[in-house]
Parts: sequence; structure tokens; C-alpha cells
Amino acid sequence: MNKITDFVKSEFKISVWTILLSPFIAYLVWELYWYTNVGLRVVKWHTHFVEYVYVWFAGAFMFRLVCRRTYSTEAKNLFLVFTSIILVLGVTESILQITGITKTYLEKVSGEYSSPYTPQDTNWYHAWPANTREHRLTKPEYSFWRPTNALGFADAEWSISAKPKQKRILALGDSFTEGDGAPFDSSYVASLKKKLAATGDSVDLMNAGVCGSDPFDNYINLKDRLLIYNPNIIIQMIGSGDIETDIYLRGGMERFQPDGTQRFHDSPWWEPIYALSYVSRFFFRIAGYNELLRKDGLKSGTEKEINNKVVGLFKEYSALCKKNNTKLLVVFHPDRGEIKENKYHYNFSSVLTSLEQDRQIEVIDLLPAYHAYLQKNHLEVDAYFWKQDGH
Repeated sequence: MNKITDFVKSEFKISVWTILLSPFIAYLVWELYWYTNVGLRVVKWHTHFVEYVYVWFAGAFMFRLVCRRTYSTEAKNLFLVFTSIILVLGVTESILQITGITKTYLEKVSGEYSSPYTPQDTNWYHAWPANTREHRLTKPEYSFWRPTNALGFADAEWSISAKPKQKRILALGDSFTEGDGAPFDSSYVASLKKKLAATGDSVDLMNAGVCGSDPFDNYINLKDRLLIYNPNIIIQMIGSGDIETDIYLRGGMERFQPDGTQRFHDSPWWEPIYALSYVSRFFFRIAGYNELLRKDGLKSGTEKEINNKVVGLFKEYSALCKKNNTKLLVVFHPDRGEIKENKYHYNFSSVLTSLEQDRQIEVIDLLPAYHAYLQKNHLEVDAYFWKQDGH
């Protein structure tokens, strides 16, 4: 009779464990499936909580395996301590999730983890999906509509040939060129178009700025897809973020692989830990790592390497523009913090020296103009930027 009772109890325990584990096993299979498709972008708000459940189940299994049927008082106390630690970490993770203290910028504005080391494009050409007709730039603070043309740029369709006596200006850059944070008719390209139209000049402005791009992306798009529009002037925007974030993590021309894909620099082996756990990020911060998973500040050797890549890029840029009888304007634009401090975070002196020696290139620095305008009119820079998003 005792054997039958023990058997029933054993079977009951197995059934309970099966019932408890089944949904989490199904969830794990689902997450692994999506991980193979989207990588670490699979990490969302629920992933941060479920991981602690898996750790607890793993601990409970090991506890049962080691102790067998002998559960001493010390073993039970040890398991209670383990459970308490998992519970405290889970609660801490929840608090960090709600407050957003250790969230990355992209997590705050998109709700998911996005690795800065993983290309979002399936080919060389960074643009929005072509022929979708429209897209939206949506963040917690705003949502603005954009048209999407046949090449995937946030503009109307462009005709191959310009009108008689019409000049063409092609604007290249990142989100500040596309106009993230502003309505479609209020990007700097749209505003410039209105001002030039008011003068009576026949000018066609084409906005080929794409959120998340950098000058290397822009150059590849220009060389392979945009020269057919025969622009008379090209405006290439560049800022500290292009250097300290994009080119630093992605590399230069070497990122464009012979098979038509892109490959950025390798991420640290511990990035999955950082992505999964808000709690772990405290320790990474203590160790000096920022949300790009790098130590703050560029080493002199790294800065020199990046400068060489940027200078090399603009030499190719200049040669391409000269060949196509196109004027190149390189416009340096500051972000909110740089306007406040009245200096760029990145030392552009080496790049500027090279650009200013090239007759094909005209350099325009917006920082002095922004700073002078704000001082003259007694305005605060924060009034011109979204508080959370930064555009």
C-alpha cells in the first residue's frame, strides 16, 4: 500500500512539474525561433522577467538532483536563500524596467533591445523598404508621417531628368536630414525648398536622408543609386554621433561585403547578458562600459584610425563629385549638448584640415550659427529638441 501511495505521489509531482514547465518551454521555443530571425531584438519587456523564472527552475532542478530524496534543514535553508535572491533580483529587474534607469536610448524609444553591432539592412543600401508608399517616424513623444518613394527615401518620387534650367540639390545624412522629430513639411530640406522657391529660383531639392545612416551609407547610396538624378549640389551632413557611434561600431568601407551584405565590428561576447538583464548593466557601468558596450572615450589609436577612414571617404567623395561636375557641401551639425557646451564632442580638427584643402568641397559649420542665434535672441536650446528623443 505504501509503495502504491509513494508511486501516486511521485506521479502527481511529475504532473505538477510538467504543467508548470510546459508554458515556459513553449515560450522558450518561441523566443529561440524569433532569435534566429531577428537576433537580440527578440528581447522585450517580458523577456527580462521570464529569465528569472528559468533560473529558478534550473536551480530547483539542481537542488532536487543533488539532494535526491534527502532534504536536510541546511539544504532547505540554502534553497530558500536561493529563491529569495531570485525574487529580489526579479523585483529589482521590474523596478528598472518601469523606471528605465538602465535602458538604452533605443529601448526607450522603440521598446525593444537593438544591438548596435547588428546591421538592420539585408544589402549595402540603407533606406526604408522601397515602394511602401509611406512610413511613420514614431517615438513616445511624437508620430509623424512620411512618404516613401521607389528607392526607399522619405520624399516624393523623383524624375530622372530635371526641368529646363532647373538646379538640383541632393541632401544626404541621417535622421537630422530626414527630419525625425518634425512633420514632413518641416524638415530642414523642406524648409530650404520653401525659402528657395520664394526667391524665384528653379531648384529641385531631393531628401535622401535616412534615419540611422552615416556618411559611408550615404556615399554608397549616392555612388550606386543616386547619381542618375544628376545633382548639381550635394549636401552631406555629419556630426559627432556619426563618428563616435556609427563609424566607431560599424567601421568604414570594409563593412560592405563582396556578397552584398554588411558586417559591422564584432560585439563583446557578453552582449546577450547585457541585453537580457537590466540588473547586470549596473555592474557593466561600474566597469566603465556605456550602452554601446565600449569604454567611454576613444583611444588615440582608434581616433586616428577613424580619422583616416573618414578622410579617405571624403577623398573618394570628392573624386566622384568632380567626375560628375557636382559641388559637395559638407555640413557639420551639433546636437543639443554640443550647442550648450559650444563645442563638438568629437575632435574634428584632423578631418576639417583635410576637407578645407579640397577645392571640390565647401565646409559649413552650423555650431557657431546656432550658438550665436540662441544668445542673440535669449533662447534656450532645450526648446528646440524633444526632451527624451533628442531630435
